[in-house]
Amino acid sequence: MSTSDGAEPHPHASAESSLATSSTPNFSNLPLHTEMRIVAQRAYKQYETRGDMDALEMSIQCYRVAMGVTEDDHPKKFNIINNLGVVLSARFKCLGEHQDLEEAIFLRQLANALTPDNCPDKASRLSNLASSIFSRFKRDGRAEDLEEAIGIWTHAVELVPDSHVHKPGLLSNLGLSHMTRFDQLGKLEDLESGIALHARAIELTPDSHPDKPSWLNNSGNSHATRFGQLGKLEDLESAIALHARAVELTPDGHPGKPPLLNNSGSSLVTRFERLGLLEDLESAIKLFTHAAELTPDGHPSKPACLNSLADSLVRRYERTRDLEDLENAIAHQSRAVDLTPDGHPDKPSRFNNLGNMLQIKFEQSGSLDDLGHAIVHLTNAVSLTPEGHSDKPSWLYNLGNSLRERFNKAGNAPDLEEAIRCSTCSVELLPKDHAAQASMLRLLGILFVTRLRSPHAQADDAIHAMEAFLGAMQPQNSHPLEQLRACRQYTNLLSKFPHLFTTPSRLTLLDAYKYALELVPRCIWLGNNVRGRYTSEELPVIGAVVNDAVTAAISAGEYGLALEWLETGRAVVWSQVLQLRTPLDDLQQLHPQLADDLYHVSQALQHAATSPSGSLSSSPKAHSAQPSLKGQALSSHTYALKYEKLVTQIHELDGFKDFLLPKTLSQLAGACAAGPVVVINAHKSRCDALVLYGAGDIAHVPLPDLSLLRAKFIQKLLWDTLRAKRLLNRCRGNTRDEFEHDDRGGRVTAMDPPDLMRIILAELWNRVVKPIMDVVCTLIPSSATLPHVTWCPTGPLAFLPLHAAGIYPERKGRNTDSQTVMDIAISSYTPTLEALLKPRTRLTPGHTEYPKVLVVSQPDTPNCASIPGTRTEAGIVMSLIEHSTPLDDTEGTIQAILEGMATHDWVHLACHGVQNHTDPMSSAFALYDGRLTLSSLMSQHLPNADLAVLSACQTATGDEKLSEEAVHLAAGMLNAGYKSVIGTMWSISDYIAPEVMRVFYTVMAEQVKTGGELQPAYALHEATKALRNKPGGVDDFIRWVPFVHFGL
Repeated sequence: MSTSDGAEPHPHASAESSLATSSTPNFSNLPLHTEMRIVAQRAYKQYETRGDMDALEMSIQCYRVAMGVTEDDHPKKFNIINNLGVVLSARFKCLGEHQDLEEAIFLRQLANALTPDNCPDKASRLSNLASSIFSRFKRDGRAEDLEEAIGIWTHAVELVPDSHVHKPGLLSNLGLSHMTRFDQLGKLEDLESGIALHARAIELTPDSHPDKPSWLNNSGNSHATRFGQLGKLEDLESAIALHARAVELTPDGHPGKPPLLNNSGSSLVTRFERLGLLEDLESAIKLFTHAAELTPDGHPSKPACLNSLADSLVRRYERTRDLEDLENAIAHQSRAVDLTPDGHPDKPSRFNNLGNMLQIKFEQSGSLDDLGHAIVHLTNAVSLTPEGHSDKPSWLYNLGNSLRERFNKAGNAPDLEEAIRCSTCSVELLPKDHAAQASMLRLLGILFVTRLRSPHAQADDAIHAMEAFLGAMQPQNSHPLEQLRACRQYTNLLSKFPHLFTTPSRLTLLDAYKYALELVPRCIWLGNNVRGRYTSEELPVIGAVVNDAVTAAISAGEYGLALEWLETGRAVVWSQVLQLRTPLDDLQQLHPQLADDLYHVSQALQHAATSPSGSLSSSPKAHSAQPSLKGQALSSHTYALKYEKLVTQIHELDGFKDFLLPKTLSQLAGACAAGPVVVINAHKSRCDALVLYGAGDIAHVPLPDLSLLRAKFIQKLLWDTLRAKRLLNRCRGNTRDEFEHDDRGGRVTAMDPPDLMRIILAELWNRVVKPIMDVVCTLIPSSATLPHVTWCPTGPLAFLPLHAAGIYPERKGRNTDSQTVMDIAISSYTPTLEALLKPRTRLTPGHTEYPKVLVVSQPDTPNCASIPGTRTEAGIVMSLIEHSTPLDDTEGTIQAILEGMATHDWVHLACHGVQNHTDPMSSAFALYDGRLTLSSLMSQHLPNADLAVLSACQTATGDEKLSEEAVHLAAGMLNAGYKSVIGTMWSISDYIAPEVMRVFYTVMAEQVKTGGELQPAYALHEATKALRNKPGGVDDFIRWVPFVHFGL
């Protein structure tokens, strides 16, 4: 937990300060006290502008001379006393000298005692006195100083009307004091008062006023504080907008610009922490760098700028692992610590941040010296922070975490005990319902588990850990990912200590998982664009939790619950995009205004989510580091917040309490209308299949011969085999020889690929498919036609060709019969059960409406190998299917294809395809004028689309890191609205594809002609069977196995 520096109260100069900018007077004609006052004012102005400490010293000395030579009854005496207090207070802020602050308070108290309430400067002098007392509170932490400052500022506000020039500044300062008291006491009324006072200050100040940026900045800080307390994203969005506006209104030459840049960057860093968008962090780094560049080395604000820049760089290191960022961060932070004088109120936070960075370096280097230095700095942060300070819990949390790391490395028992003490204190000191509560309680639970597993275990460690994890799951305003992690640790502990079920106050295992699944939508926020959601750290955690939950439900015999949970936690991002397209007919009929509002917000949010930047505007200004208020108002985050509010409002209506909530088993039962759906769950403790069939019945099939480790091994064996033949990292092969004699990839085994494929398919048959099919065959009535089975595998099984599993005897001396799934069933795949709930395409006999087909062929795509077979293939399709529209070669542009997809029922894409393993959303079809990416496909909504044939490479490969998300082009077409999709699991041959498509479209043409329900899965089954029936075709696995069907 790192910190940035906060705002300071706004000082109020006396009326005579205008002399500082007047023309140079003739000193020979002026009294000495006037001469000294003018010199003092100008020197102070130079300090404010340049951070020149020598100028500040001159100002102090001149004011002292002026005060000494001015008679007590002189009308300027009060101003001199007041302004000497101002400059002494400024020196205290730079150097932290106790005597400067005490003298400033004395002088300001004297000035106020001598100033009547009806004096025009009374309110300003009260405010300056309150500022000094407030500074003493920040140094010493005495509650009476804070209360006195609030009382004085309140009196000052009451003395002046709204039209008074100083009224906004007084309101802002009073707001700051309330925010500080909130930090100390945690009373929400102080937080709300602070926000209201800052808002009023902004309202009373025109944009042209030089102090408007300060009021905007303070208001932004107050909203950021409320976000930290309550976790409401609308507060964070307000903070970002207000800080950006403050920066926008301030020219670069203004001395107050760097702190505004700093705070603007800090609010973006906070959003990065919450949502994980790297572009927020990059923008913040630019702002912090700009602030540091604008601040001269001797300026008192320089340490704050370096602190913020260092913090952002280390965060980027944690995302990108660029060691240069980490080294630069440590260097900047060390300098910030060195430049901050002892006694300065920000010294502890800078020690804390340096300690955190050194711990991160330890995690990279493994050096106990790095960790030891980190602990020294973190200990300094704790020891220098007075009791009752709002940052004390965070410093204790960080120190406890570092001590835990050293215990894990060196095994010193005192480190673990001190870590538990620090963590316990951090939890006790943290205000109730603080957003950091989940993190702090989770660390405490981890520490108890650490001791439980050590030789120093105590009898109640398991119970204490359980209670800490349970507490971390509860706060609704904490980061949901922290809650989810705590939930997983709670359930892991509960599995090992089942006797802890007995306490009524604790959740049972299934109750805990139910709570965890309810957190999933909050973890992957709709306000992020899709690429940001896929690259976030939440998805792997969600996948692991869902895997654990489904396994627990199966172990308890709750098979329906297991299916519901698997559906909730699988293909989360796809489900969110589809949710935005939910028909609103019932809502429109009963509540038309709400339906219209939700429709328009959903449309805007869908556009923002699938655009490259996540922004609703493509103008350069929308992507700048300092977006305007208007640009922020149009951000996808704002629309996401509106969307959530509308859905909450709809849930309160009669008959809509389940609106857009995850589907129940009864709602999912229609997925098996065309045949059984087999969901396979592979977990480290057990592997199982659940068969959904009939009217929604479920059959459980244990898979005792399969383990998660074995499934991963089979996947690795398959992918190593394919990589050896360059079939996972290349485009569509263009010659027969290239596939038969390609030796460009190094071999990973002495076996030929056919032998390895034979082993892989046999393993899948014996360990997975045969036990399932033995049960499936007992569940469905016998028929002359093959049953249709749809596979919904999870984990590593999602990348394996279950549809081709079987025993395939070798060519020489085949003495045994083959046993394959293709002999007993037609196979399809689906990423989710919901994808099978679309209405099926059925043509009535004698119909006159025929599907319109868009046929795309790309034989000579620029910068790609020539694939002339695509043109042959397109000719085959058009010869077999009427109403075909060709887009060949140069005609096949991205825009032409997207427009054609909107007006055709079927689309056939014969081209190069690429699965991008670095950025899955950039997986694409290579077209004449560029790439049609998965990201672009997700933005399409084609409700009348029926069939997509993706005769390209790796269109159903997916991303190994996101096995539960189905991040591939075939799934993208399902998401766009297509009911059926033909794809490929790896690269395909340019001369084989036309053969497959000839049989496929022959069967499809016959189905269209005769009418009835279209069955693309059956047509593909016949096409691949034709390949296998050729001489030697069965053993040519790499050619016929990759073709797969998704959907209906």
